Amino acid sequence: MKNKNRKVKLLNEYATREKLDLYNKFYTTLPDPDKIISENGYDYGVLRDLTSDPHLQATIQQRKMQVIQMGWELNYVKDNNLKKEAIRIIEELPLSYIISEILDAVFYGFSVLEIKWELRGNKVVPIALTGKPPEWFIFTRENELRLRKNNRGSYLFEAGEELPQFKFLLTQYKPTYTNPYGTKVLSSCFWPVTLKRAAVEGWQLMTERYGMPYLIGRYTAGATNNEIIELLDKLEDMISSGVAAFEDGKEIEIKERPQYSVGGLYDKIVEFHNKEISKAVLTVTLTTEITKTGSYKATEIHKEMLGYLGISDKKLVERTINKLLQYYSIINYGNDLSDHPRIKLTKKERVIEESADRDSILKNMGVRFTKQYFKKRYNLSDDDFELESTEEK
Repeated sequence: MKNKNRKVKLLNEYATREKLDLYNKFYTTLPDPDKIISENGYDYGVLRDLTSDPHLQATIQQRKMQVIQMGWELNYVKDNNLKKEAIRIIEELPLSYIISEILDAVFYGFSVLEIKWELRGNKVVPIALTGKPPEWFIFTRENELRLRKNNRGSYLFEAGEELPQFKFLLTQYKPTYTNPYGTKVLSSCFWPVTLKRAAVEGWQLMTERYGMPYLIGRYTAGATNNEIIELLDKLEDMISSGVAAFEDGKEIEIKERPQYSVGGLYDKIVEFHNKEISKAVLTVTLTTEITKTGSYKATEIHKEMLGYLGISDKKLVERTINKLLQYYSIINYGNDLSDHPRIKLTKKERVIEESADRDSILKNMGVRFTKQYFKKRYNLSDDDFELESTEEK
């Protein structure tokens, strides 16, 4: 009996929410634990608004482009017909858009794409993948994705709607058992962007108030109050119109304002927060800005680190697209998943450098490549090239 109980404990989960989280065990869903989201009513619009910052937008695009610019190839496919079908699916889908939507998981914690299927002959084929807002979804206490019935208000009192099979692709960025919503890079950018905006606004007001030249009008010692007021009115008119006429004896001087060192403080604040944004998105700074203290060698090292980040991100993309290809194999070929196609993203530079010489050698040995091979291997389109005829003239 003791051995049987020991086996049961080994096979089953022991540390569960039901045992330790007594207060919330009656709720069916988990709230998003991200503080920025929870303190703003679970409104993801707070994070989207941050992306209007030019520096943040530049870092987002730079990180995404590490993967978007990659080529691709298919592996682990023995069935030639299935391989051709998988290649056709990937070529017909807007891959750059899909990769960008998948990588939104890095910035919002998770991303969800809905698949639109179409019946073509005797095959069910994916013809579109559309990214859906993350606030439309919640996770159950079993960490399963559900569709929200109401996209506002508390998460705790929603049961959520079960998603149909083979219709959605979920990508999570660094999820945990307690946080299936994933880690949101944009949350790390919230305060740097918010404080930078305040600094830029104060900088603009400072420039308007103290950075523009001003006018000095001199009046005679015997001038009356009305004459002084009239002079001030004409100076104000001169600022707005740029021209004025004055009586003989009255002097007008355009005075340039001195350089205030306080303006440099704003510049430093903006520079500091831009670096914080770069660290949050790219983990490095010199890939977006080269400062006086940055050396060429340091910049190269930072670019290399950004390349490592791209390797990590491409695994997210590969995993998600491979799930789509797995769905296709299950729907059209049954439940045998040992041979479903798998995509592999590759750097174009490496493909060109390593493949071109190899292909040239194989061609000299008598191998004849198809147009389909060159399209896939070198990321070319039909209009980019034509194959030379092998027939003797």
